[in-house]
Amino acid sequence: MRRSDCLDPRLKLIWCFALLLTAILSRRATTQAVVFLSAFASHLALVGNLKSYRPLTVVFLIVASQIFLMQLLFNREGSVIWHWWIVDVYSGAPAAALLGALRAVAVSVPAIQMAAWTRSEDIALMLVSWRVPYRYAMLATLAERFLPLLKEEYASVVESQMVRGAADNGIKNKIELLLATSMPFLYRAARCASEIALSMELRGFGKSDTRTFSRELHPSAAEVFCGALLIFVFCLFNFYFHI
Repeated sequence: MRRSDCLDPRLKLIWCFALLLTAILSRRATTQAVVFLSAFASHLALVGNLKSYRPLTVVFLIVASQIFLMQLLFNREGSVIWHWWIVDVYSGAPAAALLGALRAVAVSVPAIQMAAWTRSEDIALMLVSWRVPYRYAMLATLAERFLPLLKEEYASVVESQMVRGAADNGIKNKIELLLATSMPFLYRAARCASEIALSMELRGFGKSDTRTFSRELHPSAAEVFCGALLIFVFCLFNFYFHI
């Protein structure tokens, strides 16, 4: 079990929103850097590795490059520092591009961190503790179990198409394979959803207004103190020091 699984999901949510709102409210690049470095450090301390961020590195680089390109082309703050044909790069563009790229990363990382740290069962229990009807609170658990099932169904559809002679090498063949598998995949997804809905109905899901769970969330005194401290520090730095 990871160390993050032992923490109350409400404490994780406070940490996530503290970082996210700090990144949104701040207009300083150094603050954005501190936000995502804090997220990385906390993830490394609680999980022990950064493997979950490896697939997102390419996405972050693509987003950052697009932000830099847009700022360099269309930002008109300051004076012209470089000119080529019809393109003028102004002195305010690099700083604005750096701030935008860091903010995009700093806003994304806490949300990804919350999803990586928190099990769907804990999210359901957290929502139930907030008096959300369990029929809606259980949607997080259903989504976590339904999405891998859809992945398996799509892999099965792709395999069946390849057995029939479809090729998956090259961009053109991949596009043709995607078109050929879209309708069978939608049919299988609808069938799986119908089977799950029928199974839940036969088990009496939603018949009563309340539902019992095998465990309940009980934050410790240390978690309550840490949550209050995070809120205090967030308000202090964002509304008093204006970081």
